[in-house]
Amino acid sequence: MTYPYNLEINPYPSSPTPTLNDVYILGGRRHKEAKNIIIECINDVKNKDNDFRLITIIQDIGSGKTHLALNIKKTQKDISCSYLDLSRLSPRGIDSIYNALIYGFEDNIKELRYALIEHIKTKALNNDKASKKFFRMSFFSRNIQKLAGEVLEGKRDADLSYVDEIFREYSINEKRVIKGILRNELEKSSKMDEILENLAALAKLNRILLKKVTLIEVDELDADTDSLDFTKAIINAHLPSTILLIITTPSLYSKIRDASSSLFDRMEKANYKIDLAGASMFDEVADIVLEYIRVNVKDITFSQYESDIMNKVRVIYDEFKEFRNIRSMLNIMYHTLETAKKKNVPVITDEVIDDTLNHVYPGLRVKGSIMNVPISEFIRIRREYNDDKLEESVKEAIKSLLIFTYEKGKASPEEMNLNKESDIDALYIDEEGKKVGIIVTINKDHTKIFERISKLQKNVDKLLILTNANIMNHNGSTVVSLDKCKMVDLIYFSNKYKQEDIEGADTDRALILARSVLLC
Repeated sequence: MTYPYNLEINPYPSSPTPTLNDVYILGGRRHKEAKNIIIECINDVKNKDNDFRLITIIQDIGSGKTHLALNIKKTQKDISCSYLDLSRLSPRGIDSIYNALIYGFEDNIKELRYALIEHIKTKALNNDKASKKFFRMSFFSRNIQKLAGEVLEGKRDADLSYVDEIFREYSINEKRVIKGILRNELEKSSKMDEILENLAALAKLNRILLKKVTLIEVDELDADTDSLDFTKAIINAHLPSTILLIITTPSLYSKIRDASSSLFDRMEKANYKIDLAGASMFDEVADIVLEYIRVNVKDITFSQYESDIMNKVRVIYDEFKEFRNIRSMLNIMYHTLETAKKKNVPVITDEVIDDTLNHVYPGLRVKGSIMNVPISEFIRIRREYNDDKLEESVKEAIKSLLIFTYEKGKASPEEMNLNKESDIDALYIDEEGKKVGIIVTINKDHTKIFERISKLQKNVDKLLILTNANIMNHNGSTVVSLDKCKMVDLIYFSNKYKQEDIEGADTDRALILARSVLLC
């Protein structure tokens, strides 16, 4: 059994926070532009010895900031990168921040260890005595290549006492860091001066031995004192061949401004200030949604389904603010594909989306909905009731709602008179004994509405116009505005009423709905 579109795997991340395995895919014009800016900065630093750069990304939750940072870490081969998520670090202190940062360089340190041993091996092969002694070469063990391999594999202990002589051109602190790398364990520290010296040495070794720029990514920077002090110290130190990428939200950025004006000033003067504003616009979100499938799909005919997928995403995006960011939309798509696989369907269908929303968001309702319409029902109605069908459905719903109000004692049989007058969609007698005519007009030209009003006003005491057009009360008529939510409420009520499913709390909601459109 495969996923829709012959996908072998579900391409969408299952976790709200992307893992390193999820971040190879990068869709959306703004994210691609932001990545190009970071790459430009990397190339700039790479071509200049000992330069330092500061980049800030300050954007809302769910805008793809973390995804972008991890994509850079995973896909750029000319950097040595450590990603540090401060929100996951507890307890927070200078030492724990540094330790977490060094842990993020774990693969980098392994690469440096290999490069250092290769460097020493080359010197030993060139008859450097200290390098030979580093490998503990003896009369019976003279194969340098073999000895170096055993040191790399941990089968032989190197003699680190010769490091100072082998790397005599390096500083004392740099030699200490080299020894730590060769032991596969950098020394821990809580002293800021030592920490900065270690990071500077690491950056220098990355540049000289690996030809790489050092990238430090600090995510979720907040107003914690130690976090601010640590970040400010790195910026002030101007670590060589290093880029510091700071990621935070606008609300946290405001708190940083209040807590540390000096750091805030430095961040305001960053070399690059990446703006992801608009990253949660529909075109961006839709492109990212499609990109996950494009990268993984093997079916060359997939492009024919792209428009259909975008239309389904459009309904979800347009109607619900909760889903107007990348993170929440990707979560829906992950569960949608899981549902589709269980149903063994070849494409994402309306039924699959409905089932997914019912399962993943069972208690979620449409904000502003009087009838407390479930999200899946809201989407289904919005999708199924097109412009031609919508007006007739609202008219039928108004008639059902009038009958319902009569059944609940809000009118008497002799006072109820529906469809008696031509061109009037509904008619009833109010509590004052006045004849109230109802016109429902959806997506129609305003001029025609006014012409209809003029013809019908002489037949009734009051004229009630229910419309989604932006018009004012006209010639004594009363206009009731019908937005999307109100129209879905009416249709949802009408469907339940026809199925004789109005009971309990729905009764009270239906009467409130009737009052909201002035039917009682």
